Amino acid sequence: MPQLRKFEQDAIVNQTVAIIIENKEEVVATLKATPEYQGLQQKLNSINDLRKQSKALDKKARLEREEFEKAIEVFNEDVLNSNPIYKLEYNEYSYQDVKGLRFKTDINSYSGALTTIQDKIALALLPKEAVNDIDSIINKIADSFKLQIT
Repeated sequence: MPQLRKFEQDAIVNQTVAIIIENKEEVVATLKATPEYQGLQQKLNSINDLRKQSKALDKKARLEREEFEKAIEVFNEDVLNSNPIYKLEYNEYSYQDVKGLRFKTDINSYSGALTTIQDKIALALLPKEAVNDIDSIINKIADSFKLQIT
């Protein structure tokens, strides 16, 4: 048999493939009717339903979290009276601590109570008679930072 040229080999392959796939719709329909395919389709439908539910729950959780964060802000303003030492926080992204609510007590931050206390003491100590009354000044300033829960 003489050797076939490349374009002749391509023509034979193309004809062979055309014969193989000429009834592909029937083959696909037959495959889709198998119990195995039907089971896979049911699993896919179940996964898609779960994805829809997951999206709905994610949206609901996001809205709940936003309301929750606003409620924490209101608590800090109304119950804690925007006290510079005590602050309620929600710890959502912790790798070490338990996630949840915690009270943060921070007197050393830049805008925290330490600076405020230092300023109040400096002002209170300006008059000479304040030197004799330092204990009452310290107690008075400390009392202004105590949490009053009603």
